[in-house]
Amino acid sequence: MSTFTASFIYAQADDENDVLMIGFADDQYEPQEYILLQKTLHPDEQDLALGFDKIHITYNDESQSQYGGIEKVLLKPDSIEISLDEEAVEALDCEEAVVRVNFDPGALKLEERRELFEQMFGELLEIDVEAGLA
Repeated sequence: MSTFTASFIYAQADDENDVLMIGFADDQYEPQEYILLQKTLHPDEQDLALGFDKIHITYNDESQSQYGGIEKVLLKPDSIEISLDEEAVEALDCEEAVVRVNFDPGALKLEERRELFEQMFGELLEIDVEAGLA
């Protein structure tokens, strides 16, 4: 499992640019380790044909990115685990098929951001029931 700790979490829907973004980074201004997830809010026919309706994931560098490849997302009070398919592991240059991001439990603000996480991940999202987040 590839793991890092995020001190900065970003989640916002940008209606003007028609994109939903969720990001986790070790630093807000000069990140060394990060995951940025983006998804078109209203994909058109061309987006669908090209696969741009899928989640775009970037891991630590723009050269390590792709559309799709996320198999499952497990959200816990102090971490998120993103399970990737084999193609994504290679494209993102990950050590393992699961990327885990640890964070301060208060930083997630799931109550405020829950809808954004559900909109981003849909059926791929599993929220840890035992943690009282369900």
